[in-house]
Amino acid sequence: MERPSINLNFSKESARGGQTAAKTIKGSQSVYRAIAVLRGVARHHHTGITSTELCDKLDLTPATTHRLLQVLLSENILTVDPYSKKYHLGLELYLLGSAAHDFAVREHLAVHLDNLRRLSGATVFLFVRSGADSLCLRRIDGDSAIVGLTIAEGSRRPLGVGAGGLALLAAESNRMVEKVLRSNTSLYGNYFDVSIEEIWRWVEATRKRGFSFNDGRLKTGVRAVGIAVGPPSERPVAAVSIATDDTRLTEALRIEFEQLLRVQFENQEKSLLNLDEKLFGGLR
Repeated sequence: MERPSINLNFSKESARGGQTAAKTIKGSQSVYRAIAVLRGVARHHHTGITSTELCDKLDLTPATTHRLLQVLLSENILTVDPYSKKYHLGLELYLLGSAAHDFAVREHLAVHLDNLRRLSGATVFLFVRSGADSLCLRRIDGDSAIVGLTIAEGSRRPLGVGAGGLALLAAESNRMVEKVLRSNTSLYGNYFDVSIEEIWRWVEATRKRGFSFNDGRLKTGVRAVGIAVGPPSERPVAAVSIATDDTRLTEALRIEFEQLLRVQFENQEKSLLNLDEKLFGGLR
């Protein structure tokens, strides 16, 4: 099942300071405005929203909106896509709001992520699905820095972009894949010049292999292998990927990475199902 959508109402009056409350609570106007901005972004957390759109919806000046957004960004409450300039909910808020599940998954897999980093010597990522995006919950850098690798904890990309996002997408049903691709059609051009049909071929190849593979098309000089993690009969709980410099990733090393992923995470299916049962009583 999909995660519940956030449906938060906000108004121009709330953005101007919650006028009645602001009169009785000294110095509260900036707090009310920040909450209004946060609600505005939350209401559009799947598609994202620009600073200009927030100004129009909240009847705030560009300067005020920019100042509030910068504060929320600095605290990781929000994140911004460097290509579309759209704001989304950030990792800090995501962890606060989803602590019952995603933070538990992050902690549950922590030892295996550390083992994977130690055994591979490469950079390791943990992703979860957030709407039509993949959200990076953990990044552990490898022995050698990868120049220009922009994925950070809290960053998000459309599902299908990168090894982790492709592994998550391929583990969904055909109906859900189609829905995600329609939702993200206008965004994929920010990352690579491919057709929806080609992304479908990547999905099919990932399902056939059992692993996703980023051959460097997304970021020149970087290659990665990924795997969806979770019970095979359920939607994936997360995805894990290993990234390294493409000059290092020979065919033999790629196969080794796949084996490491399989050893570290395939045996987690039962324990993750038990974790879901513990947290949600099987209702997720």
